[in-house]
Amino acid sequence: MNLHALKIFTHVAKVGSITSAAQELLLSQPAVTIQIRNLEQELGLKLVEGKGRGIQLTEAGQFVYEQGERLFNLEAQIEQKIDRYKVNVEQLKIASSYIPINYVLPTYIAKYKLERPNLEVFVALGNVKSVEERLLNYEADVGFVVQSNIGDNDLTFEPLLNVPFWFVVHPLHPLANNYVSLSTLSTEEIIFREKGSSTRDLLESIFYMNNCPLPKLGLQLQGLHESIKAVEAGYGMMLAPSFSVIDEIAQQKIARVFVENIEIEQTLFLCLRKKDVQLDPFVTYLKEQIVLD
Repeated sequence: MNLHALKIFTHVAKVGSITSAAQELLLSQPAVTIQIRNLEQELGLKLVEGKGRGIQLTEAGQFVYEQGERLFNLEAQIEQKIDRYKVNVEQLKIASSYIPINYVLPTYIAKYKLERPNLEVFVALGNVKSVEERLLNYEADVGFVVQSNIGDNDLTFEPLLNVPFWFVVHPLHPLANNYVSLSTLSTEEIIFREKGSSTRDLLESIFYMNNCPLPKLGLQLQGLHESIKAVEAGYGMMLAPSFSVIDEIAQQKIARVFVENIEIEQTLFLCLRKKDVQLDPFVTYLKEQIVLD
């Protein structure tokens, strides 16, 4: 495959315009068009279609664009790592969802950094989908997500530890510190996380799997911290990872509600690209530390 033509096509697809891409690449518009046509001819596929002043990718064009992005991100990553080797500087790029980076990883990252003064650490926070995309696009070396069911054909997901989830309420709530059936919780007003949140998915699956009606949506809040504060203020009930509420429970700002015969948990997964042969040193270190803890 002509990588020069692929790079030009990838840039065109990214900006959505042949004219804009030509200006940014310091090429003439006809030269850019010729490269795209040559790539289409080489692949035997139609990659772009005209759309007003811009372009529209075909299904094949979208696939080639995504793979091109990954390829050239990898190229840039290799060049950056070679440059860092020359000046004896390491770099670790982590992509993580909210729970791991706020409640699990900071201590391990700090200890790892203290042992390696020349290491630069960058953390990107996002949802599960964005963590996967950063790994696939070589924008991260390693990823961490908390999810009940997960999988991607191009990534490996290795369980590191299980994270308990607890129902919590204000200490003056009638159910505070009591053991109740799940059906009892169906009658309570619950704080829901935003759609797409793994915690909301977990909450809904618990009731569906146990043939119980889903509780009434009292509030919908985007953010774990905001939801906890609402419970502290005296409103409703929420499902939260134990890491995030254990201090508030100890301080009697909130209280647990124990569900009879049900243990609720999700798994913290380590995410890596399947094609990565060498295990990242941070991953090896983290596994050893979690075992010791």
